[in-house]
Amino acid sequence: MKECIKVSKLLSRYLDKEASCADNLLIEAHLDKCLSCKKELLELSRIKELVLGKERKTLPQDYLVCRLRQNIADERCIIKQGLSWLSGIGDFSRKIIPVPVAVIVISLVFMILTSKQQLTEYSLEEHVLSGAQTTTETALGVMLGVLN
Repeated sequence: MKECIKVSKLLSRYLDKEASCADNLLIEAHLDKCLSCKKELLELSRIKELVLGKERKTLPQDYLVCRLRQNIADERCIIKQGLSWLSGIGDFSRKIIPVPVAVIVISLVFMILTSKQQLTEYSLEEHVLSGAQTTTETALGVMLGVLN
């Protein structure tokens, strides 16, 4: 039994032809008289044949680069599909952009003009409330911005 444990540990080396000469002699002598160790050696040799018999597949040298490029292309395609509604308004947007710009400019001009008028009206009200004598000429001057 002790010898079986020792031989069992050496069987893999024996099978790979890595055991020393002394170990080879010990293993061969033991295998002649021990049936269970002989079965274990047969199982190990079958496993080794199966492993060595398997065809090893090798990947092309630039496989990972090609796969990465394909994934990037797929991502771009998904993004384009997700934003496809934006690409349809390309020419239309170039034609319609000046409209909001014009509206903003007109609004700003209108606000500037009306604020000037409101300041003038406020000034007239302020002039009247101040208790100073208000004539038509003074009122027109304040409204037109000549008098403040």
